[in-house]
Amino acid sequence: MEKLKQTTKKSWFKGDKVILLVTIFLSLVSIYAVYSSGYSAMRNHIFYILLGFVFMFFFYNLNYRILSMIAPFGLIVAVILLLITLIWGDGRSISIFGQSVQTLFLIGFLVLFYIAKILAIRLAHAEKLTRIDIIHLFAVVVVMCGLMAKSNASTAILLFISSLVLFFVGNMKVKYILVLLVMGIFAGGIYMTTGIGRGSTFKNRVHYYITQDNSAGYGTQMIRSKAAIARSGILPQGPGNGVIKRVLPESESDYVYATIFEEIGLVLGILIILAYLWLFYRAWLIARRSDGPFGLLIAIGVGFWFSVQALIHIGVNCELLPATGQTLPFISRGGAAMVFSGMAIGILLNIGKTAKLQEDPIGADNPE
Repeated sequence: MEKLKQTTKKSWFKGDKVILLVTIFLSLVSIYAVYSSGYSAMRNHIFYILLGFVFMFFFYNLNYRILSMIAPFGLIVAVILLLITLIWGDGRSISIFGQSVQTLFLIGFLVLFYIAKILAIRLAHAEKLTRIDIIHLFAVVVVMCGLMAKSNASTAILLFISSLVLFFVGNMKVKYILVLLVMGIFAGGIYMTTGIGRGSTFKNRVHYYITQDNSAGYGTQMIRSKAAIARSGILPQGPGNGVIKRVLPESESDYVYATIFEEIGLVLGILIILAYLWLFYRAWLIARRSDGPFGLLIAIGVGFWFSVQALIHIGVNCELLPATGQTLPFISRGGAAMVFSGMAIGILLNIGKTAKLQEDPIGADNPE
């Protein structure tokens, strides 16, 4: 009886508590950032954060293997959603009942799930990818990233790199991965030189990063962002005491790290970076313990996506990378992005829970 009480007491959450705590920490930082900026729709922001946690726990309790079964359908949804976004939306979001819903993150995750599905089938049977498999996967990545780049090159690049990582983990031969990488670099060069979509903007941002020539104004945001970080001290200054953030565009999204760094100080600023690195490390541990190749690939894909997205955002804010427009996961103000991120973390927690129960069945439904 005593053993049953102890088991019940510990069984309320069987996922990775570190990932949960990291997500909570980053969400609290997000609330601080929006509050400090005097954002008028604070309630709306908190609503989306809470909604993200609702979806997180929903997917935490939903067996992730279901995603494997519906992954082909998910790719169809991703294609349709991307076309709707490009044709009837603004290229990044669509309007649903008067609310702007960002779709690119969901599209990216759906593509990664499909890639993981195809790779997992071969891994489960210890089979090599056929030439048809490789051509098929390459076509999916090229078409989806190509269409996505018309309005958001940085998210297309993030999806492209994440796909390469999954190919590597999925035992695709390195020579094929290099072929796709060369194709991506070549396509990126055409994208910048021809100015297709936002290609000219991307080209001007890269030009400023290389030459530091701000005559066209494409480096103003990065200059102010770096100044905000440089103004910060070791200890927090407190909410509302930032100065440069008041003239920094996109201070609650694209440059939110610089705006909060100016106020929270060096120690907490570094702690945020460590939180994202720790998130990827825990995702890697979950992948190692996963009970199948699909769980392994999804865990790596989700962990890599969030960590690299965060490092790109922080790198841009510190002027270590050209401007991209990438937001900071769980911190930048957003609606649908918060919800989709919560879904992805919920899936990651479910993979970890399943792996843990397989290793240690105590806490699962056990008649003893």
